[in-house]
Amino acid sequence: EELCKSQTADLRAFVRSVRPTDVDGSQLMPSIRKLVEVFERESGIQASFVGANAQVQLDAASSSEIIQIVREALHNVQKHSRATRANVAAAIVDGALEISIEDDGGGFPFSGTYTLAELELLRLGPLSIRSRVRSLSGDIQLSSTPGRGSNLRVRIPL
Repeated sequence: EELCKSQTADLRAFVRSVRPTDVDGSQLMPSIRKLVEVFERESGIQASFVGANAQVQLDAASSSEIIQIVREALHNVQKHSRATRANVAAAIVDGALEISIEDDGGGFPFSGTYTLAELELLRLGPLSIRSRVRSLSGDIQLSSTPGRGSNLRVRIPL
Protein backbone atom coordinates (compact mmCIF):
# COMPACT_ATOMS: atom_id res chain seq x y z
CA GLU A 1 0.00 0.00 0.00
CA GLU A 2 2.85 2.39 0.83
CA LEU A 3 4.60 1.53 -2.43
CA CYS A 4 1.39 2.24 -4.35
CA LYS A 5 0.99 5.63 -2.62
CA SER A 6 4.61 6.49 -3.37
CA GLN A 7 4.32 5.47 -7.02
CA THR A 8 1.08 7.47 -7.39
CA ALA A 9 2.73 10.57 -5.92
CA ASP A 10 5.72 10.13 -8.24
CA LEU A 11 3.47 9.71 -11.26
CA ARG A 12 1.46 12.83 -10.38
CA ALA A 13 4.65 14.83 -9.91
CA PHE A 14 5.95 13.60 -13.26
CA VAL A 15 2.74 14.55 -15.08
CA ARG A 16 2.90 18.04 -13.54
CA SER A 17 6.54 18.39 -14.55
CA VAL A 18 5.84 17.71 -18.23
CA ARG A 19 2.65 19.77 -18.45
CA PRO A 20 3.37 22.92 -20.47
CA THR A 21 2.79 26.24 -18.78
CA ASP A 22 1.82 29.28 -20.82
CA VAL A 23 2.88 32.36 -18.93
CA ASP A 24 4.27 35.71 -19.99
CA GLY A 25 6.63 37.93 -18.02
CA SER A 26 3.82 39.87 -16.37
CA GLN A 27 2.54 36.68 -14.74
CA LEU A 28 5.87 35.03 -13.92
CA MET A 29 6.10 35.94 -10.23
CA PRO A 30 2.46 35.03 -9.44
CA SER A 31 2.95 31.77 -11.36
CA ILE A 32 6.04 30.87 -9.33
CA ARG A 33 4.15 31.72 -6.11
CA LYS A 34 1.28 29.41 -7.14
CA LEU A 35 3.72 26.66 -8.08
CA VAL A 36 5.30 26.83 -4.61
CA GLU A 37 1.87 26.76 -2.94
CA VAL A 38 0.83 23.68 -4.93
CA PHE A 39 4.18 22.02 -4.16
CA GLU A 40 3.66 22.55 -0.42
CA ARG A 41 0.10 21.25 -0.50
CA GLU A 42 0.90 18.15 -2.56
CA SER A 43 4.30 17.23 -1.13
CA GLY A 44 3.69 17.97 2.54
CA ILE A 45 7.02 19.81 2.60
CA GLN A 46 6.83 23.27 4.18
CA ALA A 47 7.53 25.75 1.38
CA SER A 48 7.71 29.51 1.10
CA PHE A 49 8.05 32.01 -1.69
CA VAL A 50 9.52 35.49 -1.46
CA GLY A 51 9.27 37.70 -4.50
CA ALA A 52 7.82 40.96 -5.66
CA ASN A 53 4.95 40.97 -8.14
CA ALA A 54 7.22 42.87 -10.51
CA GLN A 55 6.65 42.52 -14.22
CA VAL A 56 9.51 40.70 -15.87
CA GLN A 57 10.44 41.59 -19.44
CA LEU A 58 10.57 38.08 -20.88
CA ASP A 59 8.70 36.41 -23.71
CA ALA A 60 6.26 33.58 -23.02
CA ALA A 61 8.70 30.84 -24.09
CA SER A 62 11.44 32.07 -21.73
CA SER A 63 8.94 32.52 -18.89
CA SER A 64 7.72 28.95 -19.43
CA GLU A 65 11.30 27.67 -19.29
CA ILE A 66 11.82 29.47 -15.97
CA ILE A 67 8.63 27.91 -14.58
CA GLN A 68 9.95 24.51 -15.66
CA ILE A 69 13.29 25.16 -13.92
CA VAL A 70 11.53 25.95 -10.65
CA ARG A 71 9.12 23.02 -11.08
CA GLU A 72 11.97 20.57 -11.73
CA ALA A 73 14.00 21.91 -8.81
CA LEU A 74 11.04 21.47 -6.46
CA HIS A 75 10.34 18.01 -7.87
CA ASN A 76 13.95 17.08 -7.11
CA VAL A 77 13.57 18.41 -3.56
CA GLN A 78 10.50 16.22 -3.09
CA LYS A 79 11.93 13.11 -4.69
CA HIS A 80 15.55 13.09 -3.54
CA SER A 81 16.31 15.45 -0.67
CA ARG A 82 14.30 14.18 2.31
CA ALA A 83 13.75 17.87 3.12
CA THR A 84 11.24 19.22 5.61
CA ARG A 85 11.36 22.74 4.20
CA ALA A 86 12.03 24.48 0.89
CA ASN A 87 12.36 28.19 0.21
CA VAL A 88 12.03 29.83 -3.18
CA ALA A 89 12.99 33.46 -3.76
CA ALA A 90 12.88 35.50 -6.96
CA ALA A 91 14.04 39.06 -7.60
CA ILE A 92 15.27 41.30 -10.35
CA VAL A 93 18.86 42.28 -9.59
CA ASP A 94 21.14 44.31 -11.88
CA GLY A 95 19.19 43.56 -15.05
CA ALA A 96 18.76 39.85 -14.37
CA LEU A 97 16.17 37.58 -12.84
CA GLU A 98 17.63 35.73 -9.87
CA ILE A 99 15.86 32.69 -8.47
CA SER A 100 16.98 30.69 -5.45
CA ILE A 101 15.62 27.28 -4.40
CA GLU A 102 16.96 26.18 -1.03
CA ASP A 103 16.13 23.12 1.04
CA ASP A 104 17.17 21.57 4.35
CA GLY A 105 17.44 18.04 2.98
CA GLY A 106 20.32 15.68 2.47
CA GLY A 107 22.13 17.77 -0.14
CA PHE A 108 23.95 16.36 -3.13
CA PRO A 109 26.64 13.70 -2.70
CA PHE A 110 29.26 16.42 -3.25
CA SER A 111 30.20 19.43 -1.17
CA GLY A 112 30.94 22.97 -2.28
CA THR A 113 29.66 25.63 -4.65
CA TYR A 114 29.75 25.15 -8.41
CA THR A 115 28.87 27.27 -11.46
CA LEU A 116 27.12 26.02 -14.57
CA ALA A 117 30.44 25.52 -16.39
CA GLU A 118 31.88 23.56 -13.45
CA LEU A 119 28.76 21.41 -13.10
CA GLU A 120 28.87 20.56 -16.79
CA LEU A 121 32.59 19.81 -16.72
CA LEU A 122 32.22 17.55 -13.67
CA ARG A 123 28.84 16.16 -14.84
CA LEU A 124 27.21 17.07 -11.56
CA GLY A 125 23.77 18.41 -10.71
CA PRO A 126 20.45 18.22 -12.54
CA LEU A 127 21.04 17.84 -16.29
CA SER A 128 17.67 19.18 -17.47
CA ILE A 129 17.95 22.30 -15.31
CA ARG A 130 21.49 22.92 -16.55
CA SER A 131 20.27 22.60 -20.14
CA ARG A 132 17.33 24.99 -19.64
CA VAL A 133 19.50 27.61 -17.93
CA ARG A 134 22.09 27.38 -20.71
CA SER A 135 19.35 27.85 -23.34
CA LEU A 136 18.37 31.11 -21.60
CA SER A 137 22.02 32.32 -21.54
CA GLY A 138 21.89 32.12 -17.77
CA ASP A 139 24.12 30.80 -15.03
CA ILE A 140 23.75 28.52 -12.04
CA GLN A 141 25.41 28.47 -8.68
CA LEU A 142 24.75 25.18 -6.88
CA SER A 143 25.83 24.93 -3.26
CA SER A 144 25.61 21.64 -1.41
CA THR A 145 26.61 20.29 1.96
CA PRO A 146 25.81 16.58 2.28
CA GLY A 147 23.38 16.07 5.15
CA ARG A 148 22.67 19.79 5.44
CA GLY A 149 20.79 20.75 2.28
CA SER A 150 21.42 22.56 -0.95
CA ASN A 151 20.82 25.89 -2.63
CA LEU A 152 20.31 26.30 -6.36
CA ARG A 153 20.68 29.89 -7.58
CA VAL A 154 19.73 30.66 -11.16
CA ARG A 155 20.48 33.96 -12.86
CA ILE A 156 18.79 34.77 -16.19
CA PRO A 157 19.69 38.02 -18.00
CA LEU A 158 16.67 40.14 -18.94
